Amino acid sequence: MRTPAICAPSRGRGRPATPFLRERILDSASALFSEKQFDSVRIDEVAARAQVGKGSVYRNFKSKEQLYATVVIKSFVQLQQQVREALRDARSTRDQVTTIVTHTLRFFRDRREFSALMRDPRALPRAQERAFRKEREKLALMLAEVLARGMDSGSIRSDIAPRVAAESTLGMIRGLNRHGRELAPPDAAVRTIMAILFEGITRDTFD
Repeated sequence: MRTPAICAPSRGRGRPATPFLRERILDSASALFSEKQFDSVRIDEVAARAQVGKGSVYRNFKSKEQLYATVVIKSFVQLQQQVREALRDARSTRDQVTTIVTHTLRFFRDRREFSALMRDPRALPRAQERAFRKEREKLALMLAEVLARGMDSGSIRSDIAPRVAAESTLGMIRGLNRHGRELAPPDAAVRTIMAILFEGITRDTFD
């Protein structure tokens, strides 16, 4: 009796999956978007840098806007992780707020184009817009929690709303990165924001 042949398992049709394809595309796009403005980056460049075909990029991301949004959302998650790690070494409320302001300001300073896209809902897929807003809310809550703990310890005034103060702080960072990047280097910008938050800009007596 003839022994039945043992068949190799079928791999299915189509091209074999490229290892870490999505990560390679995101890394490539992240590098290009940090070097050029959004409109200057072409999908062909992203594909070439990632050493994949242009079709592979579009199979993973429907548009350049979606790709860019995914890059920045991923970076934003990493930003929060970096902030949490840095907060471990920050003791006082002021040091903790300075840590959050410094990391956030530097993050958005390199991503001004994305802020412009987020202001136009038609420019981004709705899923990416929701994802970004969700991650941004986490950062605002992190800052609000630091301020609330400062209120409990007596280092922050008790008559403020922590979430409003947190949103105001993030608003200063966003406005400065959008309109005043050339006015001051990052360290000077952080010092100014912190001075406004903790000392204000008026003297003890008015003229």
